[in-house]
Amino acid sequence: MERVKVYLDETHIAGIVCGSCGKHKEMDFSGKEPPRSAVVKCSCGNAFVVSFEKRQNYRKPVDFWGISFASADPKKGEPVKILDISLGGLKFQRTGKTELQSNQKLKIGFKLKDQTVNMVVRVCHILDDCIGAEIVDIDAHSRKILGFYLMP
Repeated sequence: MERVKVYLDETHIAGIVCGSCGKHKEMDFSGKEPPRSAVVKCSCGNAFVVSFEKRQNYRKPVDFWGISFASADPKKGEPVKILDISLGGLKFQRTGKTELQSNQKLKIGFKLKDQTVNMVVRVCHILDDCIGAEIVDIDAHSRKILGFYLMP
């Protein structure tokens, strides 16, 4: 069965389009939590699985290395493995022993297609060695590189 990812807009409305006939249907989830996924059956007879995504930006799974700086000292950087990335944030796995706190700001740098991307992130989630972080500052050049990288 076909799987389709649908992003909810800021009003929690999901726009679903049938891949077979192109019919459009809206589902309103304002005031309630959407399910992770559901089977949707179109009036044309096509059935498919819809995964509802609340993220504001497309998140791309990746597997590359970067470096993180928890302090202003450029010699105290630690390698991190970037696991996924979007225009709004990233998830990475730390390899060092530096303790991180929620809301702590870090500088992170990595290479995308031979170009350096630098950003400041704020730690949002910590689960063992996996860290979820929101991008709080990124220069225009790095944002452009990241935007092109994330294009389908």
